[in-house]
Amino acid sequence: MPDVGRVRRRVAAMVPESVKDRIRRARGQAPAPRPHAELVVRHDDGRIVYTGEFRDPVRVVALVVRPASRLGQVALRLEQSPDRHFSFVLDPAELWEAGGRAAGRFDLFVEVEGSGAQRTELRLGRFDRTDTAAAMDRIDLVGASSPFGEEVHAWSHVTDQGNVSVRYALEPIRRFEVEGRRLEVGPRGISADFDLKTFSRPVREMHLALVWRFSGTTQEIPVTVEPRDATAAYGLHEYRISFDVQPDAVDDEEREGVIDPHLVLDLDGFDLPVRVPFAQKSFARTRLRDLPVPTRGGGHVDQWVPYLTFRAKRLAFWSERFTVANHAYLRRLVRWAWLLAPIRPFSGIWLVGEVPYKAQDNGFALFRWIRTNQPRRRAYYVIDADSPDRAKVEPFGNVVTARSRDHIRYTVLASRFVGSHHAEYLHASRSTTLARHAQGLRVFLQHGVTGMKNVRLNYGRLHMQEMPPDRAVVNSAAEKQIFIEDLDYFPSQVKVTGFARYDTLFAGEPTVRRRLLVMPTWRDWLSSRESVLQSAYLAHWTEFLNDPQIQRLRREGVEILMVMHPNLRAVVDELHLEGITIAPRDADVQELIRTSAALVTDYSSVAWDAAFLRRPVFFFRFDDAVLTGARTPFIDAATELPGPIAHRATDLAAEVARSADGDFVMDEQYARRAAKYLELPPTGYCERNYEMVRTADGLSTRLLRLRNRRGVRDAFLRFRAGPHYYRVMGWMFRLGSLLPRRDVVVFESDRGNAYGGSPRALFERLHERGTPLELWYVNNSTLRVPPGTNKVFRLTPRYFWTLSRARYWVFNQNVHDLCKRPRGTYYLQTWHGTPLKRMQNDVPVMHGRAEDYHRKAQELVERWSALVSPSEYATAAFRSAFGFTGPIIESGYPGNDVFHTEEGRRRARETRLRLGLAEDRTVVLYAPTFRDDGRAAGAKGAWAHDMALDLGRFAERLGSDVTLLVRLHPLVKFTWPKDLDASIVNVSKYPDTQDLLLVADALITDYSSIMFDYAQRQRPIISYVYDLEHYRDELRGFYVDLEEIAPGPVVRTSDEVIDAVANLSDLETRYADRLAAFRERFGSLEDGHASDRVIDAVFTEAERGTPPA
Repeated sequence: MPDVGRVRRRVAAMVPESVKDRIRRARGQAPAPRPHAELVVRHDDGRIVYTGEFRDPVRVVALVVRPASRLGQVALRLEQSPDRHFSFVLDPAELWEAGGRAAGRFDLFVEVEGSGAQRTELRLGRFDRTDTAAAMDRIDLVGASSPFGEEVHAWSHVTDQGNVSVRYALEPIRRFEVEGRRLEVGPRGISADFDLKTFSRPVREMHLALVWRFSGTTQEIPVTVEPRDATAAYGLHEYRISFDVQPDAVDDEEREGVIDPHLVLDLDGFDLPVRVPFAQKSFARTRLRDLPVPTRGGGHVDQWVPYLTFRAKRLAFWSERFTVANHAYLRRLVRWAWLLAPIRPFSGIWLVGEVPYKAQDNGFALFRWIRTNQPRRRAYYVIDADSPDRAKVEPFGNVVTARSRDHIRYTVLASRFVGSHHAEYLHASRSTTLARHAQGLRVFLQHGVTGMKNVRLNYGRLHMQEMPPDRAVVNSAAEKQIFIEDLDYFPSQVKVTGFARYDTLFAGEPTVRRRLLVMPTWRDWLSSRESVLQSAYLAHWTEFLNDPQIQRLRREGVEILMVMHPNLRAVVDELHLEGITIAPRDADVQELIRTSAALVTDYSSVAWDAAFLRRPVFFFRFDDAVLTGARTPFIDAATELPGPIAHRATDLAAEVARSADGDFVMDEQYARRAAKYLELPPTGYCERNYEMVRTADGLSTRLLRLRNRRGVRDAFLRFRAGPHYYRVMGWMFRLGSLLPRRDVVVFESDRGNAYGGSPRALFERLHERGTPLELWYVNNSTLRVPPGTNKVFRLTPRYFWTLSRARYWVFNQNVHDLCKRPRGTYYLQTWHGTPLKRMQNDVPVMHGRAEDYHRKAQELVERWSALVSPSEYATAAFRSAFGFTGPIIESGYPGNDVFHTEEGRRRARETRLRLGLAEDRTVVLYAPTFRDDGRAAGAKGAWAHDMALDLGRFAERLGSDVTLLVRLHPLVKFTWPKDLDASIVNVSKYPDTQDLLLVADALITDYSSIMFDYAQRQRPIISYVYDLEHYRDELRGFYVDLEEIAPGPVVRTSDEVIDAVANLSDLETRYADRLAAFRERFGSLEDGHASDRVIDAVFTEAERGTPPA
């Protein structure tokens, strides 16, 4: 199946820009041409000067400046006498003050009048000629900073559409786009031909750089650059770039590793060079073949195998070193390897190993057992010639040196590749020309329990770059569930045999030394020596090891032994660690765990080994938000990790010291957590693994291999992302709708992005009460649902099929457009809050929505069978807003039951642990709603968010005692600064808002329904309504007067918010009566039993086989 996207890009690359502009205008993606002649933008003594002219009959009368996030507001207006020529001088300092000292973008408009004297506004930009060359330098502002404490400067900016703006930020936008015709790698070198857009910032100089990871060695190669005329492209900068290069010979001392090619730009406005990677999606045609590069000594060849990184699909190279003779043998063999294919099933050759420099893990354990107990088995261990572990393997025989002739030949002949990492580590080369002939079955032994990190892109069956394994070994049913649900494996591929090395782990009673083992894992973004030395990673671990409490333990006889990741050893000479022992490179990690009293790590799976031995384990997660923010781990750290979690070095040191003073005894709660991931008896691990490998082949395995082929997986992913997917899903849904109903209930919260609200409460309560119905929860995260229930990812084929057959749907948002309620299906809409702001039919003009919004929304409402309401007030609002004429179950909100139960107290404790909230800190939740005018009418995508609360000021005044949790609305997009104060925590992705309300000592909100839920906690509620009149009179309006019914203070400025939070105890007393009246009026039914009332009304009849009418 052809890659439609790549074909489209190839065609687009040949289309002239003028034709592209006409196409964009026809599709409504770009403004129509305007009578613009010339625009010159220049900086003059701290001011921005705009001069230019329009063609007749246009006359310019004013320059209007509006904040990009709130285009309905005017920040500044400069006037002139009507004339087709214009000249405006804008003072950035004045605009900074007029715009409320808000960082971000301000868009410029010109007010013009035509021949009829009728005035209109035009966006300033897209002139025939636009000169911004004299407007590249920054303009400094006295005392200007963002809410997060960043220094702010003014910058002239040109948007992607060619319109002029002013940006307030630390630096200009770092944006570039590559649109290429070809990228080729092969025996003749590396060549490419592409266009580079840097938008509003010009490039001063550029070159190609080949960078060896970790060693930092760099080859710089010149490129050919042809700049386009920016004045004729609305001030946007574009360059035609080409190169055709052969890398220089490599030093003999340079080890095998990964090489990253970058285009390095000296970009105007930035102090440091900007690196542009080569992403596959940017090129219409890519051809990637092996590139042989000689070494300087002449005795070896480095084979550079091109590949695409697993996250961003960027070009990189594996560098593999062969002798000249062995490389020639490899090239000869792959030409005739097809002749050896018939021999492979009968060869009986197994290649066993780990990574080529190691023999310490499950691969070596299984190999040792095979050579001892099944010596006739043709199992060979792959290891480097200079590996420190080679001496351990040699006595068992059948050792194959990596990259040797035997290794090359066995790669083609092997019937099994059995390793603790990807099977490609056992190949003589990662070259695709060799891989197509390496068709032995792949067995993934793992190197530790999967769960603490999200490895979907590394080991997910559909997403990994390598060929997926045919069998995967796990340690428990819980871990098998992770492989099936989150890594997309088929149940038959995953075997609970335990890890081969556990025969040794549990052997005998080792002598335990009073030793603390420290084993940090690596961070992928630390790609050079310099980045490691300057990293927070190194600083935090150094701080912990030098902490006074750790040094006290050392003086009292506790040995502190650090096992370093190989990449960290490159900077070991730069570390300043008092009395800390560094384990040798060839140390046996498992034996160190067996003989150590306790372990400190962060995300390493060795934690489970120590926990299984009942050794105390401590987790240091100072960068939790960075490492797990984008990819949620497969297990809930707060409730499933076998040890305490610390986010600060001092807290970790205190935990370790307390355990040491108690002679390092493991807490029973952590021992119970560990037991969940260890189900098998402590013997026979190697034998079970051997039998599984021996019997792995079969017809079902071969059929699965076809589905796992790269081409098949890519074809499915392209289909999944393509235009025909939903059409096919619609056909499938309609087919399922015609079949008899199954006794299935499908629950969904916030379009699959959450596990919370009323659907969660009903799901858990129905499961707790017991029901003959089959329960399914829709969730796109790594959520683990209770045993006996099921999880499905939203918008997958299984999702549509399950919905089409289910007897019940329970949603708190509308179902997908494709899913029309089948006959016999009962659709319970729980909604997601008590309404303050007007909704749907009660808002004649919905800003930021398409023209047919009301019609489509009403069609979705008509699919509901019943609606849950929390109060009489909400029922009236729902009837008015939704025009719903069906039954409304006025029961209170099931999601709020948790505020009245012991379950709520348990969840509050767990939430504090997840977020690292100390018990002695005050916790305040800030949860604003979105603004409808944050997005243009009919536009798609997220709404812009204006962070109106001064977070920097909040942290400055209250950060020593108060933690502010900030939860933005799911519909908005906001760029969080990297240097956010530790007292400000972004919880926008937290799966359940109710959990956050359970830990909050106060709530700050504006017009969100969250205030009605939080009122059940009878804690202070602060209404921060900085734009009350605009929101009430122009955007939405309210069902009640907010100022009249507000349960707490109504404030307009950040300082007023901060003052209110500083006096929470006073607020509790002063507003107690208003809060009580608010709770009585809007939440009198909330008593902890709403879920039972809804279940009795909807599902009780189902237990007898029929849903309510």
